[in-house]
Amino acid sequence: MQETKENEIADDDYQMVMVMIKSFLQWLKTTSLKSFDWHDIWGMSIGSSAKIFYAKNKILGMFAVSPLLFLDLVYPNCRKFFVRKRSFSICHAHVGMAYLNLFKITEQQEYLQLAESLVEQLLNMTSTQAHGLGWGININWTTTGGLIPTNTPCNTQTAYVYEFFSQLHEITGNQLYLEYLKKISYHVAYDFPEWRIGDSLACSYSMVDMKRTAVVNANSYRALMLVDAGERFNNREYMEKGISTLRFVLSMQNKDGSWPYSEDQNFVDHYHTCFVIKNLFKLKKILSNNAAELDNTIQRGLSYYFSNLFDSNGYPIPFAVKANPTFHKYDSYDVAESIGLLAELDIEYKKIIRLCHFAKARFQTKDGWFIFRYYALPFLKGIPYIRYANSAMFLALTRVLLGDMKRHDSTN
Repeated sequence: MQETKENEIADDDYQMVMVMIKSFLQWLKTTSLKSFDWHDIWGMSIGSSAKIFYAKNKILGMFAVSPLLFLDLVYPNCRKFFVRKRSFSICHAHVGMAYLNLFKITEQQEYLQLAESLVEQLLNMTSTQAHGLGWGININWTTTGGLIPTNTPCNTQTAYVYEFFSQLHEITGNQLYLEYLKKISYHVAYDFPEWRIGDSLACSYSMVDMKRTAVVNANSYRALMLVDAGERFNNREYMEKGISTLRFVLSMQNKDGSWPYSEDQNFVDHYHTCFVIKNLFKLKKILSNNAAELDNTIQRGLSYYFSNLFDSNGYPIPFAVKANPTFHKYDSYDVAESIGLLAELDIEYKKIIRLCHFAKARFQTKDGWFIFRYYALPFLKGIPYIRYANSAMFLALTRVLLGDMKRHDSTN
């Protein structure tokens, strides 16, 4: 029996992750990459009004949101009466990058073809509001500041398509993907309301600037895209905007290493923390001159992350600092992004495998899809949502195997 090195995955664990992926792929074939969404209820006028009322008055607002929360918990299929299943750009990008990972791992052309088959669908999903190419959430998104209409461009969505097209260009050399990246970069640089704070630059969450309040993870995505585009296209303005936006993200880090969600919302949650750290890590790869400062910031963030966003069993918890009461114990997006972050940073191999086992035992169903949230009551399994967090989990699991392949190749 071959001995497993400390930084490699044991054969049994590798096969377990591969079985998880294959089971998921069987389910994915039945979906056409369409599903209901956990936010459906809150995107309706009654749900949106209830959520906004709750944000203004939590005591009275609880009477408005409680019936909807209860309905969502006990009968999530109620969605079929008022919304249709639909596709989401971020999910197409997640799945596309997962296919590319499988192509790199297996060298099977089928996976590259599957990835490329999603490109035209993504182009058909672009927002008409973008000057260039940009994507939003295919749902009315209710925030504390009001309603963001369906498909209003958001950097949190566009960033994944940008990365997907970037990877396609790297693999295929097709210059068309480079043209798409140019159009995305123009949109990201000029379409969003932005403002200077000293030598920093911040922008709104979406093109609909309701509160002129900057969301930290959204700005980290913008910083990454603009810095990459500045380097890729030798564009000084993109680079300046990207670095200035990066300064804003760095300035928002608390003394304890955490990041609040936004300038006016101080909650600290799991997967948004993952987003920020992951984007900073990718920025460090590009900005060699800033590597030391970024590494210090990342290490402080990781120290907080490991100390405050995992329970005593080593499993991800939703919040370190809560904004509202929570009824679930674990969240599939937290698990997916935790696996993805650690795989991206190429650290904590034992924790990665432990999290994969956890995902398989608590979240993956016999049909292959992953449940939305884990509640104390086992019968509350819900229905599959491609956006939350099936596509992210697929990407994370393939990233684990890709990382193992790269480590194995580097030692041989």
